[in-house]
Amino acid sequence: MDKGLINHNLCPVPEVGRDRARNSVLDVKVSCFASYTTPTNSVSINLLTWLSSAKYRLEVEKIRATEDKSIRDSLKSRLPAITPSGIFSARNEKSLIKHSGLIQFDIDLKENRQIGNFYELKQQLSNIPNVAYCGLSVSGQGFWGLIPIAFTDKHKEHFRALRKAFLQMGIIVDEKPKNVASLRGYSFDPEPYFNHQAIMFKLNEAPLKQKGNSYSNLKTLKSFTSSIKDKVEACIAEIERTGVDITSSYAAWFEIGCSLASEFGENARGYFHQISQYHPEYSYTKTDMQFNRCLKGGYNFSIGTFFMHCNNL
Repeated sequence: MDKGLINHNLCPVPEVGRDRARNSVLDVKVSCFASYTTPTNSVSINLLTWLSSAKYRLEVEKIRATEDKSIRDSLKSRLPAITPSGIFSARNEKSLIKHSGLIQFDIDLKENRQIGNFYELKQQLSNIPNVAYCGLSVSGQGFWGLIPIAFTDKHKEHFRALRKAFLQMGIIVDEKPKNVASLRGYSFDPEPYFNHQAIMFKLNEAPLKQKGNSYSNLKTLKSFTSSIKDKVEACIAEIERTGVDITSSYAAWFEIGCSLASEFGENARGYFHQISQYHPEYSYTKTDMQFNRCLKGGYNFSIGTFFMHCNNL
């Protein structure tokens, strides 16, 4: 690994806000690995220094300018990477030495096509007092961030609560960070968001609360007809209030997905996750794959099928 990046004096906190950053929730140690493909031989670095560093800016810009995915992936794999949730002797859950007190979230454009003004998302996320950091992903096609959590021994429980809170805002987050050893490769954002005194997220405080402008500024549902949209959202609100699983059988799950896809197309992906999450074997990946099948299959289901499954709410 290039020792320059892990020198704590390489990229000091800018003069503006230095006092504010002195007691930052991001001023913690995490493990740094030489690349995505290096599972051992990590070193401990300061997270705030890492987030502030422009060391590999040119490499990131090259990745973002590369159209060929295989080449992009190859370039990404050479970048150094960290485990934002702690210090590890090796990159796996069992090798955790000390939790950082933080959990990461990852929001990709390709999984959130329902958000009409996706690139305004960082500004909206900055209205959430729990968000300590938010910046562009290495691809430039998404955002990632960090949130302090109350109980570090309940990492997965916090992730599930955060995923649900994001879903309630119509945002789908990647599942990988539920693993405490989840990796985060170096990225660069010319205008990163920092909140050094971010409020700790507690399991009993979902959903995420916002300050300032309402999250409704996101144009997540701009193409929906209001009457159908309102009815669907009312049903989903009741599902979330009661925690009822209306997808208990595969047939019901399939029909619900197809009816939503038929009515709203790609914009209903977030809805399908919101509804599916209450099944005891819910999987983000499997739910996403199922919705893809519903979109591509051309099945003859109307939105009335969804309402039929909601009759017993």
